[in-house]
Amino acid sequence: MYEATKDKKWKARAKKVFKILVKIQRPDGGFDINYDFNFGLYHKKGDSTSPELIGLLALSEYARVFDARKLVKSYAKKAAIWIEKFSTKQPDGSWAIPYSPYTTSEIMVYNGTSFACGALGTYLKTFHEEKPLLDEIYHGMVKYLDKNLYKSNKLNGRFWYYPVQKRTDIPAEELNKIDYYHQMQQVEIHSIAEQQHPYELQLQIIEDCCDHIVDLSRKYDVIPYTNGLFFGNRIHVWGLCSVVAGLVEASKLIPEKRSKYTSVAEKTLSWLQQNSWNGSYFYPVLQQNGTVALPNEYMVRSDAWVFNAFTCYYKNVKGNDELSNIIEDCYTKMEHANFSGRENHAASFRKKMISKVIIWTKKTI
Repeated sequence: MYEATKDKKWKARAKKVFKILVKIQRPDGGFDINYDFNFGLYHKKGDSTSPELIGLLALSEYARVFDARKLVKSYAKKAAIWIEKFSTKQPDGSWAIPYSPYTTSEIMVYNGTSFACGALGTYLKTFHEEKPLLDEIYHGMVKYLDKNLYKSNKLNGRFWYYPVQKRTDIPAEELNKIDYYHQMQQVEIHSIAEQQHPYELQLQIIEDCCDHIVDLSRKYDVIPYTNGLFFGNRIHVWGLCSVVAGLVEASKLIPEKRSKYTSVAEKTLSWLQQNSWNGSYFYPVLQQNGTVALPNEYMVRSDAWVFNAFTCYYKNVKGNDELSNIIEDCYTKMEHANFSGRENHAASFRKKMISKVIIWTKKTI
């Protein structure tokens, strides 16, 4: 927003959030989402995860925008060392990183590698880091992600399945799950990295993934969460908004498809504005028809993702007073909550017990 408006209030706000970010950085250099949750195994609160390396991206962007490299470098370097420590070289020479390496060293899902890769790409260029191994890891992660993209018989482009396809510990239905929202979060972070640290193979990944989502948009009024009946077939706003940010960032790299990408982004943003925004915050979960589902209370993390998408659109496509007012209200409510609050993805004691019962039942049948 500072880049879009040059308003000093956004510089002050960025500084405030930067201070929070470095304060919560883990002693090992990584970042944690700060609650227990189930990603197939249980992640324990306090353990750094690869998706939270979006924190490194934020540090790199803060350093770039405000020319604050000296202030930021020590924090960013710790996060880069975390990537180096937990990244693993694959038999084919590519690189990947576990989702929650303190839980398991196995690569169980693909998106953690995307977040690490995108963050690492921005870090290397922002801080002019010349370390051959980190550069190898960056390019190797792109190779790993490209190798694990799949083509559809019905839609253009390519897609990632959510789970790693070599897994044998989950049912076929779960193994075949495609998570369109995470795919567009991956596109967004790869696009930001590509703008700074270009790699032809990464550009192809971005284009193929966007083409797949654009083709999918012709079938639905709003992009679904997944290809199946997961999550009750509901729309989770924190994920849907990434369709906006991912397509907008990609459109800057592929000018010949800019109008196509931004058209779907605008359609998605309008749907969110019409159905999710209640004048105070964005309802976090909706039905396919736009009606509000449960839970419907304010959730900071959900609104933060939407804030990111709306500001991305405002800066790069089209800004207006109505959008500016929503962005302002969204930010001030997050700030009032000190950027923290209840999260419906967190694993409560009740959720843990239900999960244990289900696992025990499967074993005894």
